[in-house]
Amino acid sequence: MNIIKLAFEMAEAVQNFFGRARKFYYNVVLLGHRCGKCNGGLSMISESRCRCQKCGFEFDPTVEFQRCSKCGGKPVLRVRRYYCKDCGDEVISKFVFETLPFEKEYFKLKMAESRRRKREQYQQVKEMLAQSRSQVLDSNAVDLNSIPGLLAALNSLTTGIDEKLLIELKNKFDLGRYQEHIKAHIQDFPIDLRGIPAIIENTRKDLIWRFIAVIFLEHERAVEICQEGQTIWVSRYVDRQGQDFSDRIEEVDGFQPIAC
Repeated sequence: MNIIKLAFEMAEAVQNFFGRARKFYYNVVLLGHRCGKCNGGLSMISESRCRCQKCGFEFDPTVEFQRCSKCGGKPVLRVRRYYCKDCGDEVISKFVFETLPFEKEYFKLKMAESRRRKREQYQQVKEMLAQSRSQVLDSNAVDLNSIPGLLAALNSLTTGIDEKLLIELKNKFDLGRYQEHIKAHIQDFPIDLRGIPAIIENTRKDLIWRFIAVIFLEHERAVEICQEGQTIWVSRYVDRQGQDFSDRIEEVDGFQPIAC
């Protein structure tokens, strides 16, 4: 009996069940609610964020449909929780299944602060390297023919690979495919990496490959990523070079930008 294999299979089964449970829960809480613009049906796209299936309008169902149980006031999102606009009492959203929602404007400010620190660190490292730079070393171009048998040895490393093995490796992980898949689902506001639909049936492996893909996309400045506890938030990259953001943003426990 392979206990490790059984453990992974159980974890995958639990993850699949969890995904089905989330989908069922969202379907239940959206029953009886319609789009305020065209009266179309609604579907959840992330925590406390839904989209009209007819006109594509996106909005926060907690703000639109829920009211304060104490005074009937309208809830507003402040950083990570909802509070009544009138009495200030906390409103527990029924449109959140697992993680906490995230205020869009707050997230933008935090990401801007993170980018500012990265630019400062980059400039400091650049200045340090400039001070320690050595003189240019003159050298002749490398002649591979100068070493007998070197070219033949290098060519042998890339020949004789079984084509079936190459096809199998290609089917295992296609970075370009995952990058295009992620770019097709991200928004201007942050969404949970786990909220992006899986490509393959193995959800655990798919989540790992999605994470690898967003790391490469973040390096290419195609997306912005941020970690909050065990949650990876992903949003479309927005170039804000030259903008002056306030340095008086209060730090919130558990919010840590991913270091590049």
